[in-house]
Amino acid sequence: MEIRGIRESELAEMIDLQCAVFLPDGHARYSSYVREDQSYQPEQTRVVIVNGRIVATLRIWEREMRVGACVVRMGGIGGVCTHPEHRGAGYASAMLEDAIDYMRASGYDLSVLFSIIPCGFYRRLGWACIPMEGVCITRRRMVGLGDTDWNVIPFNEERDLEAVTTLYNEYNAQQSGSIVRSRPYWDMGPSRIRGVLPTVVARQGEALAGYLNFQIEDGQAHINELAYNRADATALQALTNHFLHRCDEQDVEDISAEIPHRHPMVDLLVEGTTGDLALTGTTSMMARVINLPHLLRQLLPQLQSRLNASNRQFAPVSIGFEINDQQAVLQLDNSGELQVFDTAAHVVPLAIPERFFWRTLLGESGWSRLEPTVRTCGTSMAREISALLSALFPQQEVVFWGPDHY
Repeated sequence: MEIRGIRESELAEMIDLQCAVFLPDGHARYSSYVREDQSYQPEQTRVVIVNGRIVATLRIWEREMRVGACVVRMGGIGGVCTHPEHRGAGYASAMLEDAIDYMRASGYDLSVLFSIIPCGFYRRLGWACIPMEGVCITRRRMVGLGDTDWNVIPFNEERDLEAVTTLYNEYNAQQSGSIVRSRPYWDMGPSRIRGVLPTVVARQGEALAGYLNFQIEDGQAHINELAYNRADATALQALTNHFLHRCDEQDVEDISAEIPHRHPMVDLLVEGTTGDLALTGTTSMMARVINLPHLLRQLLPQLQSRLNASNRQFAPVSIGFEINDQQAVLQLDNSGELQVFDTAAHVVPLAIPERFFWRTLLGESGWSRLEPTVRTCGTSMAREISALLSALFPQQEVVFWGPDHY
């Protein structure tokens, strides 16, 4: 058995394997993933070679992800598959271990994947589930919303794309979990395959203040993504009203979206449908630390800003994080400055399961809400340290937009 990056001459064989496992007529799709992605490098496709043939493969997607407002380097794991005749030999596990080594050597901070199989397989290798919120609204009577000055019209790439990319960046600048999209990202084959372009936009002449990406099929509507000018909520109202009219025209019964129930659009949807709101969610998103000290150093400006904004004085302390056999120390000194070290003396250990680490880091729960659960798992700490962690890790909305899934 040999595990390595793929060679150019082997790409067709790798695509044939993916088609055999996932999608028989997927040759154009999987070819686009490597031929039409400007970030792609052959070394990012890892393969297991047995007797001169590819028997297993996966892809590491080069991405930048926001943790709060900070941008970190992320390796997305996708397309994990083993030839049916070679399953059960441990090839996928060995290949994932190799991918971790590759990402560590290549300078990634974390890895993310979306599991389509029971999550236990990936948990054994250090990935942890991150709960992602969602909603489902069953409509009762469509009443719609009041009119606004915004015109909601179909997205036109030539007219709207530049403004949409700018709005995406502004809207998601502090959206924990979102992917940084460079301008070429919107044009790449994989992005188009996954439906990155909006369905409709809200405009007033030359001004574009919102867009909505959705699909309606067989009486079901799903919102894939949205963005609007937060300074003018009427654009969101206009988009929602248009969407509701489309749902009414096609006799939609249920509306779903992978956004937190606190998002203002959810309230507009409930109001406009006089509908019943149900909370949904998924734990298919999983994350793994690749380089813990570097990851925390990337977050230092944000953590320092939160500490300063708390207007509280905390005693100096060194808090030791231990995740997946990696260690890093977050130190608060006498002057109130935060630093990260690989090791330090007199450390207060914070050995929490990785699932709690990610929920804290991304803000899915925030430390103050998560601490009671952490205590039930056997981790307790002084009140002063808990107060410091609460200031550093508040609750935030976490969204990983559907078109960015790989």
